[in-house]
Amino acid sequence: MTARPALDVFHCPLDGVSLIEASAGTGKTWNICGLYLRLLLERGLEVQRILVVTFTNAATAELRERIRGRIVDVLGALRAPPDAARPADPFVAGLLAALHDAGGGDAALLARRLDLALQTFDEASIFTIHGFCQRALADAPFTAQMPLSLELVPNDDDLLHEVAADVWRRRVAAPGLSPLLAAQLALCRDTPATWAALLKRRLAKPLSRLRWPDELEAGGLPPADTLAAPLAAAHADARALWQTQRAAIVQAVADALPRLNGTTYKPSALDSAAQGWDELLAPADAFAALACAPRHVELLGAARLQERVKKGQQPPAHPFFDAAQALLDQRAGVRQAMALERLALLRDLLAEGTEAVRSHKRERRVIAFDDMLFNLHERLSGPQGEALAASLRQRFPAALIDEFQDTDPLQFAIFRRVYGDGGAPLFLVGDPKQAIYSFRNADLHTYLQARAQAGADYTLAENQRSSRLLIDALNALFGRNPQAFMLPGLDYQPVGCGAKPRAVFDDRSTPPRAPLQCWALPRDDEGQPLPKGAAQAAAARACAAEVARLLRAAQAGEVTLGGRALAAGDIAVLVRSHAQGGAMRIALAALGVGSVELSQASVFAGPDAEALEWLLAAVLEPTRERRLRAALATEWMDCDAAQIDAVSADEAALLALVQRFAGYRDTWIARGVGVMLRQWMQAEQVSQRLLGRPDGERRLTNLLHLAELLHAAAEQHPAPPALLQWLQRQRLEGTADEAAQLRLESDRNLVQIVTIHKSKGLEYPVVFCPFLWDGRAGSDTTPQGDAVEYHDEDDGGDGRPVLDFRLLDKPALDAVRRQRKRDAGAEYLRLVYVALTRAVHRCYLVTGAYAVRGSAAESSRSLLNWLVAGAGMDPAAWAEHKLPPSAVAAAWSALAAGHAPAIAWEPLPDAPGLPVPPAAAGEGTLAALPPPARLPSAWWVGSYSSLALGARHEAAQEAGLEAAAADHDLRTDAASTPAAQAPEPLADDDILRFPRGAAAGDALHAVFEQVDFSRPGGWRAAIDRALALHPQPPGPLPLAPMLARLLADVMQTTLPGGVRLADVPAERRRVEMEFTLPAHGLTAAGLNAALRALGYPPPGLGFRTLEGYLRGFIDLVFEHGGRYYVLDWKSNHLGDTAGDYDAPAMEAAMAEHGYHLQYLLYSVALQRYLQHRLPGYRHEAHFGGVYYLFVRGVRPGWLQPDGTPAGVFFHRPGEAALQRLSALLGGEEAAA
Repeated sequence: MTARPALDVFHCPLDGVSLIEASAGTGKTWNICGLYLRLLLERGLEVQRILVVTFTNAATAELRERIRGRIVDVLGALRAPPDAARPADPFVAGLLAALHDAGGGDAALLARRLDLALQTFDEASIFTIHGFCQRALADAPFTAQMPLSLELVPNDDDLLHEVAADVWRRRVAAPGLSPLLAAQLALCRDTPATWAALLKRRLAKPLSRLRWPDELEAGGLPPADTLAAPLAAAHADARALWQTQRAAIVQAVADALPRLNGTTYKPSALDSAAQGWDELLAPADAFAALACAPRHVELLGAARLQERVKKGQQPPAHPFFDAAQALLDQRAGVRQAMALERLALLRDLLAEGTEAVRSHKRERRVIAFDDMLFNLHERLSGPQGEALAASLRQRFPAALIDEFQDTDPLQFAIFRRVYGDGGAPLFLVGDPKQAIYSFRNADLHTYLQARAQAGADYTLAENQRSSRLLIDALNALFGRNPQAFMLPGLDYQPVGCGAKPRAVFDDRSTPPRAPLQCWALPRDDEGQPLPKGAAQAAAARACAAEVARLLRAAQAGEVTLGGRALAAGDIAVLVRSHAQGGAMRIALAALGVGSVELSQASVFAGPDAEALEWLLAAVLEPTRERRLRAALATEWMDCDAAQIDAVSADEAALLALVQRFAGYRDTWIARGVGVMLRQWMQAEQVSQRLLGRPDGERRLTNLLHLAELLHAAAEQHPAPPALLQWLQRQRLEGTADEAAQLRLESDRNLVQIVTIHKSKGLEYPVVFCPFLWDGRAGSDTTPQGDAVEYHDEDDGGDGRPVLDFRLLDKPALDAVRRQRKRDAGAEYLRLVYVALTRAVHRCYLVTGAYAVRGSAAESSRSLLNWLVAGAGMDPAAWAEHKLPPSAVAAAWSALAAGHAPAIAWEPLPDAPGLPVPPAAAGEGTLAALPPPARLPSAWWVGSYSSLALGARHEAAQEAGLEAAAADHDLRTDAASTPAAQAPEPLADDDILRFPRGAAAGDALHAVFEQVDFSRPGGWRAAIDRALALHPQPPGPLPLAPMLARLLADVMQTTLPGGVRLADVPAERRRVEMEFTLPAHGLTAAGLNAALRALGYPPPGLGFRTLEGYLRGFIDLVFEHGGRYYVLDWKSNHLGDTAGDYDAPAMEAAMAEHGYHLQYLLYSVALQRYLQHRLPGYRHEAHFGGVYYLFVRGVRPGWLQPDGTPAGVFFHRPGEAALQRLSALLGGEEAAA
């Protein structure tokens, strides 16, 4: 392949689509900064208009910091005196020189541009991919046709389960299901959970092409039941012959064995076939026999006998052979029909379920991370797509996409749609050799497709990370096989050594060593390769011994880095899995070396999650002894078998244990799972017990992490049984959410055990790779399920990903498997590349072959060995190649011999390691710092609730309570004066009968927050959710019908101003609008005086001076007729008649609870927001006013004397009042 030109970041064109391949350590971020500053200085773009996209929050933060730092550096150079020396920083010097050469070197103009960039850098458009999609939709909601307010849910698994279960109820659990289809579903182990997983798989790759059997595409599929009669007849015929003539049938074939193919027809195979027919024909019911799939039964069918008879011979003759063939044909036909019926059902699931998931999300106004990408792509592909794309191009006339090798078809489709004309500068930066996230749906084929479409294709040619000799070693290793990475178009281009200074690594503990140390796996006493387990143990011991040796030598001053002793934190051990990391941790601990683990593995996948499930099950049902025994068996409780048995035998001890766990259950129900787990840990001394173990910090970190995740999940699953089911589901599904990834258990300077995926983007002075030899060619462990996943490459395919549900024949399936195995092998080789390129100075790599089922041939063709011994071979041929271990050794030896002193190949050291002595303690004595006296401060974050409740609220906050911290209304029910007339009897579903109090108020608010006003069909689901989240006291009241009637009454009521809430579309309202207002020196006295002066009844405030922020949530903001309104739902019970909800009654409630202050604060927040976001905002034209709906009194026929609806308080604060309150708060901006 032709070498790509090296990028000259300060002179390359800033137009069109450019792809930049940034090999490991070549300064990707440095070059992104260069392109960014050129766009600032040469194109004069503001920071808001240069789009930078990467794929993680951490990478986004790093890019922000690095780009801002470069702006500061260049601005400092521009403002330096004219006689100042030329900048020493090559970045600054190169950029300024290029600008000067291009004639754009007006220092004053450039400095003004950079100064503006610094002042506005908080508004820089540097996002994650999800953040960009969210911003793109939010900035143009009407063009994008999206609601103004959506709640982000990090995980939508519960909704997928809900939708799958609903389809299951309608299509499977409903009467009339075909018995054969039911049998097929049972045979395939279908459940709502497996359907939810399939639905999730589809939604994760919405652009994948679905392929279904031709019979489904043609339609008119005959039901499998129509084949029942022919199958039953064939089964009966064969069964009758077999039961009466079995011996003769078998003897006929035995006599014919000399005339049949000896490879297929052996006596053992004939015995197996006879036993198979015994099993197959034992049931009289042909359909019951469908579940049987014995081996070799086809040997007694006429077709196979005819096929395998020798030339010139005749097959044995017996009527059974034709009957058997007829039955086998009928069984095959029925099985295929059953499979097709099931696939038709799965096709309907994906079609109906996909739409149902999206419909439910629209109704509930929620959005998951992947929805952000899909929604933007859908809008870009719709009728308004070109307008939205043009809007985004105008908003972001230049874009830099980082980590582009981790993109997927959906992401690339978005950027291609926005920047596809090729005019605007679009830089796609990444390294395809580091594409290792296919499990997150990253698609390397998309990168290769983008490369083919790019106008320019660059590479970064110099490694700024590793030492020169280590770079030479890696060039030699990856350059030895021209197909090192297996895939067409993915080649290795050697890199040079960059000029960036490296800290000097000095190892005087041994004679000079090569930077790439290759160690060969040992053999046993008989000269045979070790079994895999023994090889892993030997590699772990050898690497641990060398780590200990380096640290001992560092203590002696013989190994230094940058003039200081090499520290444990300078050493990384790279592994593929948590299990491999555990083996290394044990080996290091045996030599007194501490370590920490960095992994992307889920905490739910480990043993601690399983133990927590056992514990919670015991707490939930403490009277079930089996569950108690399981909880006692966890390492947290530290009971051995004898102790557990003793408790079971001692009735008093067992009763005490039951009571103890019942107490934990009571705490769980009353105060939540988090408080319960803390109580349990303290009572059972769990922390002390765990920290006494070698892996105690890791285990305690996992436990606390799981407790935190459970506490968060309890918000959606408040009932203990539901929460336990949620934990079980997380364990089974192995969630890969970032929140569930294993956390670092210590920040001490320890050896770092890091999974290769987690290590990407990091660097370490010394790296150990003990287990990379364990990756065999031809293996593909990716689960497939019902759909085979591959890329459409053959017969003019476009490379698009495919989910193939067809019943593929063997040749087609073999071709797909070959492609998948090649792709899996290629990804493993990219993992090898990522691992080896983390090292700065030295890398230890264990190589060689091990025994698999007594033979080393399979491991000899490992993917690591492919790099040195696979040149000239096709990847598929390599997977079948029988390579002796001696050839593997010769290949590694030749590599080292040809590239000394960069590479050394030696036997794996087998000397036992020596422990590292503890570091000497310092002379100082450690003592606890005495706690300082409490320092009062005026700085705090207030809310309407804290202002209204004053000292009571502050005391509650200090006690750790949440007393209305979110600034929802206080959920109190005002006592009402009895009405003059007796109230009419209340209907069963009258909201006036609904419970009162805080829980009732929470439920009512939750209903109004979640419903789509204009879609009554979705109201019941929202009501059920609200009542589940905020349960009411048990009783006979029909709570759901009450809330349904309430919604209908409120939505259809015409409010002052002529608006009905049912007529306000979702995109013109915002639920739970959060605001934060700066408050400078706000006092209770000042606010009371201002309210009094403005004519509002002061609520008698008594809060301490507020110097900080005022935060709150407005129940609803909506726009109607060009005006914007505040609306707050009030659940107060004022009485049971219309008169109890007239203007005087509502005014009394407003004054009593301080609601005038509440809506004035909300109005100030809304006005500031509109001033900031709405061009030409004027209070008179755009501010509509405030509605407070006392919803229990809002209903048809209940009117106030002036004809306005009862229960509706409306007021429009004047502009002067809002300006005075805004000035009283201080500050001019609000974040809303």
